[in-house]
Amino acid sequence: MTDPRIAAIPDIHGHAKGEHRPFTEERPLAYSARMLFLWFYHACRRLSPRFLMVADHANYLTFEDPGAVATVRRALKLAQAGDLIGAAETAGVDPPHAAIVSEGLRRGMRFAIGAEMDNDPRARPDAQNIVDALRPDGIIRSVHFVPIQHPEKGADWPWPFDSEEFIDLYEAVSTETLWELYTAKLFDDLEKLPTHIAGHFYVPATLGRWPAQRTLEHYEDRLLDICHQRGIAVEINTRFLYRDHPDDRKKKYLDANARLIRKAKARGVGVAIGSDAHSPKDQGNAFDVILGLLDDAHINELVFPVAGRLARVALRATREHLEAQAQAGRQPAVPGSSITGYGRAELGLPEEEPVGAGHREGGRATRESGPKKRAGDSARTSKRPAVTTPPATSTSRRSADSTSSATKAKAARVAKPAAPEKKKPARPPAAPAKAKKPAAKPSRPVAKKAAPARKSVAKKSSSKSAGGKKVAKKASSKKPVRKKPAAKTAAPRRPAKPKRTAAGSAKKSIKKKKTAAKRR
Repeated sequence: MTDPRIAAIPDIHGHAKGEHRPFTEERPLAYSARMLFLWFYHACRRLSPRFLMVADHANYLTFEDPGAVATVRRALKLAQAGDLIGAAETAGVDPPHAAIVSEGLRRGMRFAIGAEMDNDPRARPDAQNIVDALRPDGIIRSVHFVPIQHPEKGADWPWPFDSEEFIDLYEAVSTETLWELYTAKLFDDLEKLPTHIAGHFYVPATLGRWPAQRTLEHYEDRLLDICHQRGIAVEINTRFLYRDHPDDRKKKYLDANARLIRKAKARGVGVAIGSDAHSPKDQGNAFDVILGLLDDAHINELVFPVAGRLARVALRATREHLEAQAQAGRQPAVPGSSITGYGRAELGLPEEEPVGAGHREGGRATRESGPKKRAGDSARTSKRPAVTTPPATSTSRRSADSTSSATKAKAARVAKPAAPEKKKPARPPAAPAKAKKPAAKPSRPVAKKAAPARKSVAKKSSSKSAGGKKVAKKASSKKPVRKKPAAKTAAPRRPAKPKRTAAGSAKKSIKKKKTAAKRR
């Protein structure tokens, strides 16, 4: 790899679920966290491509895919944080694999997980629900089937026109009809369905079926008009370039893609590059050829899907480019939306201060220098008229007139001499209560004449009444009531006798018999 920009080209189209099988043998295949993690591991081992997205076909989707995607995303976060053991255990790989992925993420590599949504009739009817659960970073919209009049199976038979297994049907369907059906379906999906990237536009030409030049350019213009209106990028697919095809077909394919790149730049449509790899060894394959087309069109920024949006990746990160971005105030929303293919340290530039640090320090300073609490003001807490401290600055939203009037009123109140304290009038119910207390004294000798046990009862009653004033007042206001004899009231309560059991009653009867025998 001679040009370091080749590694910076994002690869937005890869299939971790493997190579295509014969049409009748293809079945849904579930993702696993290990499968996805190892797909990214091979890119980290080569340090290329630096930006990589997995996007498998809709007919391979299963209900296990969302869980596996969530697990591998957690494993990638652990690897980026340096937790190699946690990343390895989460993804089900060995720690050396996690270490290589962690090193790649530390060097600025970023990974995304999307989906290639096509019109495959073998896909599940609820495939879109599974895609929504995946929370894909990007969706590639493509078409691989067109409805035709089959000689044996009748009308509206879905024909996989890019498969060599059904190449004999080109005798029944002309090239112009194929491109007409293909573009009609693709344009309708792009206008109505959620899409981030229009995938491999020249896929009907993989078997050498090209329409007339004027018709082809009309389809290209129509494609770019829709992409410009909806903010969709176009994919330049390199799978045809590294597969076994004749050189003349490859040259025509390159010429068509070069024309599409130039038109996309003129229309302001984003350009994405995809290897369409079905094996890790094909990741970023033939990107050196595409780099020549990009240089001819003077394109330095490519598209990479991140969290449902199209981020820009610069292939040549110059000092002027970084300064322009800093002035524009563009900052990445999440790790992975990097604007450059290389980090600042690799370019020999100084590290930037984290955005928001000064804002937090300034906010803390304003909080510390703000007005204090009003409860701490000495003018409010002190009762001395001599203290005349100015009131604290108010933070209320009053007008200037209302604030000045309120300040004058406070100053007038402070300047007034303190009024003499008024004596509190005696409470009316308290006087008769004090007069009634000596009337209760004649009852004390009666309590003394009673039995000694009565004294203990009187003490208890007095101690209870001492706990609250209301009890004493009620007792003094009421007439003396004739009390019961002391012998009955003063007798202490005996402890409750335990119930007799059968064994206890038997012992007592035996003792009684013994005593009777002794008496005899």
